[in-house]
Parts: sequence; C-alpha cells; structure tokens
Amino acid sequence: MHYLLFGLAAYLIGSFPTGVVLSRKKYGLDVRDMGSGNIGATNITRVFGWYAGAMVFLVDFLKGWGPVAWITLRHPEDPWLKTVVGASLVLGHCFSAYLRLRGGKGVATSLGCLLAVLPWAATAGGVAYLILLLVTRISAVGSLGGIIVVLGYLVWNPPALPQLTLVLLVSALVVIRHDSNIRRLWGDLKKRKRRTA
Repeated sequence: MHYLLFGLAAYLIGSFPTGVVLSRKKYGLDVRDMGSGNIGATNITRVFGWYAGAMVFLVDFLKGWGPVAWITLRHPEDPWLKTVVGASLVLGHCFSAYLRLRGGKGVATSLGCLLAVLPWAATAGGVAYLILLLVTRISAVGSLGGIIVVLGYLVWNPPALPQLTLVLLVSALVVIRHDSNIRRLWGDLKKRKRRTA
C-alpha cells in the first residue's frame, strides 16, 4: 500500500507543469500555443529565451532529484521505493494530471531522478546530451544520445535490479515522448541518403 501512496504522490509532484505555469504567470501566454507546443525547457528557451528555459529546466530537474534523494535518505532499506517514486515522477511529467495527460518529454526530470540514484551514469548521459546538443543544435538528438550513453554505461557497470529497472522505465518514457522527433529525424536521414545516392 505504501508503494501506491508514494507513487501517487510522486505522480502528482511530477505532473506540475513548470513551463505552462511560468509562461502564464510571467509572460501572460501559454507556451503550448507557441513554438513546438511542448512545455519543456527546449521550447521555453526557443520562445522566451535562455533565462526562462534554464528556470524551467532547473525546476523540472529538481522535481526528479528532490523526491528521490529524500526517499534515499529516509528509506535506504527499500531500493524499490526509489524505483516507484522515480518512475512515477517522470510519468507525471510526461502525462500530467493537470494537463489532461499531456506533458513534456521527461528529460530534465529523468536526469534528476537518475542523478539521485546513479550519479555517474547520469553525469555521463548529461555530458553526452550537452555535446550532442552543441554539435547538432537538436535537443532530441542530445536526449536520445544521452539515453544511449546511460544504457551503455550500465552495460559495463551493472547496477542492482531496482536501479536498472528505474533506468529502463524512465528511458522508455523519454523515448515514447520523443516518438514524433524520432520519426522526423528518421525521415530527414532518408531524404539525405536519397540526395547523396
């Protein structure tokens, strides 16, 4: 029962729509009607600038890191509780209870969760994200590349089953939320191949 209660609380915390709240309160606009329509830091940056994007990223990151770090301190004897809380936080961000199950891509919140559980893997994924973003200027490429690096890191440094389960769950959620980006990137790649053929 405590898994259900903690999971529900984490889902509601993760559901907090940082980008929507900031865009409405600070700018009097709804970011969902602008740019790509996404509520995450990338679209916020595109529409309102780097400062707003950094604030959204920070809050979404802390949504993931804070509760999982707290659980780690208060309930170190129950590693599966961290899995439930972390996955529920990312699920809430991706499918927000306050936005009719719409939400963001889950990258910042996932990074926060993983940093609290597997700091070296999260750091490796975060560095990969930044490098790929700087090289390609495409956030989706950085996000997906970061996931691949995290999974690769865990192949060489296998964690305990609860931590591995959390990584797989949040990675799956991020990939699912990037479905349209993946299809678009794949389409662009095929077009380039035709041009060079």
